[in-house]
Amino acid sequence: MLQNTVSQMSAATNPLSVLLDTNSGSTGVGFTIHSSYDEMVVMTNDKWREGAGGIPMNSYLVAASVASDGFATAASMDRRVVLLRIVGRTELSTDRDSLRAVMEHFQDNPDSADPGFRMNEPISFGMLQWSGIKCKVLGTFYVDSSGKFRFGADVEDFFAARHMKVFKPGSKALEKIVNFVDPIRQKKAEDDAKMMGMNEAPSPFQIGTVRFTSASQMGIQAGQGDVPVQIFPGDFLARRTAVFGMTRTGKSNTTKTLVSAVALSALESDLPVGQLILDINGEYSNANNQDEGSSIADVFGDNTVRYRVDPPSTGFRDVRVNFYESLGMGLQFIASNLKEEAGSMSEDLKTLVGLDLQQPADANDFQAISRWQRKVAIYQCILKNAGFEHDPGMRIKFDVNKKVLSFLYRSHSAIRDASPGATNDADREKATIQFFGLQSAGKQYSVDADAAVRFWQSVREIEKACGGPDALQGIRKGNDKWLSSEDYGLLSVLVGKSSKNDALIRAGGSIRNAAREFHSPKGSANVADDIYGLLKEGRVVIVDLSVGPPRIRETMAERIARRVFDRSSEVFTSGGNPPRIVLYVEEAHNLIGKDADLNTTWPRIAKEGAKYGIAMVYATQEPSSIHPNILSNTENFFVTHLNNDNEIRTLARYYDFGDFAESLKRCQDVGFARIKTLSANFTTPTQILLFQPSAVSTAYVKAKANGSSWFKPLPSD
Repeated sequence: MLQNTVSQMSAATNPLSVLLDTNSGSTGVGFTIHSSYDEMVVMTNDKWREGAGGIPMNSYLVAASVASDGFATAASMDRRVVLLRIVGRTELSTDRDSLRAVMEHFQDNPDSADPGFRMNEPISFGMLQWSGIKCKVLGTFYVDSSGKFRFGADVEDFFAARHMKVFKPGSKALEKIVNFVDPIRQKKAEDDAKMMGMNEAPSPFQIGTVRFTSASQMGIQAGQGDVPVQIFPGDFLARRTAVFGMTRTGKSNTTKTLVSAVALSALESDLPVGQLILDINGEYSNANNQDEGSSIADVFGDNTVRYRVDPPSTGFRDVRVNFYESLGMGLQFIASNLKEEAGSMSEDLKTLVGLDLQQPADANDFQAISRWQRKVAIYQCILKNAGFEHDPGMRIKFDVNKKVLSFLYRSHSAIRDASPGATNDADREKATIQFFGLQSAGKQYSVDADAAVRFWQSVREIEKACGGPDALQGIRKGNDKWLSSEDYGLLSVLVGKSSKNDALIRAGGSIRNAAREFHSPKGSANVADDIYGLLKEGRVVIVDLSVGPPRIRETMAERIARRVFDRSSEVFTSGGNPPRIVLYVEEAHNLIGKDADLNTTWPRIAKEGAKYGIAMVYATQEPSSIHPNILSNTENFFVTHLNNDNEIRTLARYYDFGDFAESLKRCQDVGFARIKTLSANFTTPTQILLFQPSAVSTAYVKAKANGSSWFKPLPSD
């Protein structure tokens, strides 16, 4: 009586009992007949298999040497449950006899209407029902000395004469198995969350349901319900995540689910997490028929900013750069693309390419500021003359001293013709100002773009007529020459003539062809910095790369990513805490391919971004094309269908994906993925939930209603 009471109490409180509990749906399906450290052979019977609703390939089994209510009184070596994964059939010693009997039966009964032997005599039928299953050992569940439920990814020992009864887990047990997180890892996740600034570790979210095979009829008919698979948002922050699979097998759906989960978790944990999506096909920023006519941008509309090339009037910002405002970045585009073009560059064009447009650090150094402003003014006139569009109201500013204004009048016949009879410097200065439409702006002048071009073209014309650059260089303001030799080289580019011999040179046309497509008068002075600022605020930023020339898409994506990496690394190396950012990249084989230079932007983000708070989610059809160094440092994998052995062999080198080689190649079901995350001890085959905007929107509204210290809705366009 006492023994029964102890057993009942043990079954009710011991977490191991849940894994074997037949009252919760677990079903006995056989016994182990051979054990080792790595694998076990299970002897099973057709009747048990049918009663369990089938035992699918790659499914889980649990094995124990005591009954579910016997752990309290069992020997210490028996207080464990071994987790197994089915990897195939194996031969039993009786199989040859069974095969001979089957062959003889069909030879004797070639017209048999009962190939299933249902009408055969019971003894023969019973003998033919036995078969062997080969299982891989995934690990051991046990209860430690402090009473905590634990999992070890191996077995400490096996015993040749101590066999185990094997169960197919019921729904309750299966949910416990696939969603188990070791207490040590759980504690580490909580500590990491606090270190990141979260109020608490975000709750796990459902990514899908357990699915072992493409065919799933037997389990459904047996009344076995869907078992949820949950993953932890913290697994993706400052980590690398691979999404592999053929086109139209659910990679984008997986990514949308991850974006939604991170966005909701950021509100729950009260920590802003920026998400940058480089949208190759426009499916995250634009509604489509697959997602209830909505998109990520629609679901998180008050926290999402979209960029694209040549955007419509509302809803998008221009991803291109305003060269007139973003001086350094615009010049970088021009310089890098000119260098890539065929043909030699003149010394004057080399002067432009090597130009430094950085504003002087000392704002009180008036002479340095004046020199810089003149250089900027000439550069902006070069852009104007090369056909770069600008805001109609744009003004170009620069400093001109009185002696220069007077000199220009004396040297420029058109000015003299417009205002004849100026006999003193004051009148000559006034005439020059009036001729070019110069307007006083503090200690400098302001003029519209067309007039600015005429002014600097006139300066170049006078310089050449007076014997070269020494003419205006000789007019000094204090000890400062008004124009430098570098300025004169820029003026030569402006007019398209060599500073040496006035011969025609590559100039406006080459500059226009090199970079005009990267420029927009509607663009920001620094799009990359703008995007980084939005990411710091916890925004979802989608860069729609589905329109525009490929060169623009690739270049802008790289420059934005580089800026995110550089800014975060600067914060980290200066002792600060970088913002948490998740970067989503499709067609990753083009960016972090196996031959990629690990010192370039994308490989550096994938390799080093984690320590700067940058997570990367990268997707491709070709795991073999990804740089092996990056694959080796990837913590999370979502893998759907792959269609060739080479890709599967590459993947099989990592974790336990080799167990799923045949399934990955054969099963093409959309959303049928094999998932391995940082917190999980093994890979779980999962049917990923379909992204449902309406359900996510409801959860988003609820999360915002709970309050957040960082979230502020974006103003509507």
